[in-house]
Amino acid sequence: MAVKNRELIPKSADSADKLIRTLTPSQKDTYIQDSTITGLVLRVTPSGKKLWHLRYTVQIGSGQWVGRKYSLGAFCEGLKTRSAREQAETWRVRIRQGEDPQEEKKKQAEQRKAEHLLEIERKQALRTLNDVAVVYAAKLANKKKGHKDGGTHAMTILHNHLLDRFGTIPIQEFTRQDFFSAIDPILAAGHNSMANTVLSYTKAMFRLAVKREFIEYSVLDCLDKTDVGGKDKIRSRVLCATRTKADELEDLYRILPDSGLSLNLQCVVHILLGTGCRGIELFKGRWDHLNFDNNMWLIPGEHSKNEDPIIIYLSEYSKKWFSELYKLTGHTNWMMPGKSKKRPHMIPKVLSKAICERQRAPEAPQKKGRTRNHSTLILPDGHWTVHDLRRTAATQMQMLEVTPDIIDACQNHRPLGVRRRYQHGHSMDQMRAAWDLLGRSLAAKADVHPPTN
Repeated sequence: MAVKNRELIPKSADSADKLIRTLTPSQKDTYIQDSTITGLVLRVTPSGKKLWHLRYTVQIGSGQWVGRKYSLGAFCEGLKTRSAREQAETWRVRIRQGEDPQEEKKKQAEQRKAEHLLEIERKQALRTLNDVAVVYAAKLANKKKGHKDGGTHAMTILHNHLLDRFGTIPIQEFTRQDFFSAIDPILAAGHNSMANTVLSYTKAMFRLAVKREFIEYSVLDCLDKTDVGGKDKIRSRVLCATRTKADELEDLYRILPDSGLSLNLQCVVHILLGTGCRGIELFKGRWDHLNFDNNMWLIPGEHSKNEDPIIIYLSEYSKKWFSELYKLTGHTNWMMPGKSKKRPHMIPKVLSKAICERQRAPEAPQKKGRTRNHSTLILPDGHWTVHDLRRTAATQMQMLEVTPDIIDACQNHRPLGVRRRYQHGHSMDQMRAAWDLLGRSLAAKADVHPPTN
């Protein structure tokens, strides 16, 4: 309970200020009435603060009078007695005229809030695509929920095809017409898949902008792939024989040694076929993860696409080509070492580019600075890529009657449905047998010897 001081604040403002400075706090709030202005009191808190209040009554409802208190300010913050009395007297006049200080305070707070919201809207209206891209990039770079590469791939695509041209435009002014202005050149070049990728990343960035209240809605929500590059085609290119196509692996084995590929890249082609792993998993591979004695290669979670580790059992075929690769790069820590400390391992794009450049028509003109062996890897059924080797390995296993679940396990695909939730073991013996079957099948089509230039 507050304590009411029997003393009054002196009439002289100077004397009052001197008295107030000497007041010491007690364990409870102390109130001292002013001797000049009715209702004006000074509150001294236990912490030592000295606050001016005006006590008054207002009529509400059907004539009921209620007492209220309005804070004028703090003595220690410069509100001396003379100023406090002037404010109190001004408010007493306004109260007699029907005003209520508390209601006025509420109105001012609401007005400040409204002005603050308008300022936020004004600033948000000025947010550009680049501003949103910064927030989106931070989300992609999140170590737990972001992209594995930190968003580098996605942001590079957005900058190359969208932000470099439209990044300075306020996001609220960005239209679908602007988006198609960025997409049309990609479609004109025949890169429909890339156009769909740009759409996906741009829509994701705009959805984030909606969630962060940069915009109320996304102008791209009504678009899908059919409006841009069309539905993505599922690639089905394989090099092995199936029931509907002839085998091309023997052709590959025949032309590979004279293709102009470096010895280590030739080894990589064989290893990708023999293990069915992803290119990035091999190019990031370290020699201390491979054990030649027990024929086991560990791909740690940080190197795999789905962040799940896997142990690959080496068939004689795969072990042979790993041994050849070890002769070339075993003096380093990496299976495919890079040329700088910044990038200690080679990137898969090196192999992809080398294979692509060697599938141009024989009569095609020589490109400056490119390989002269521009047609040495052409196969009968047309263009093939590095990832087709992984698909070929899986298809070859299927043709050897390996069950789909074992093929998925060998390629480190996560189980579907409830199996993913409850089944966390591995069919090691069946997986080992599948890799062995694959290796013997590949070895039968190729003379297993080191590649020669």
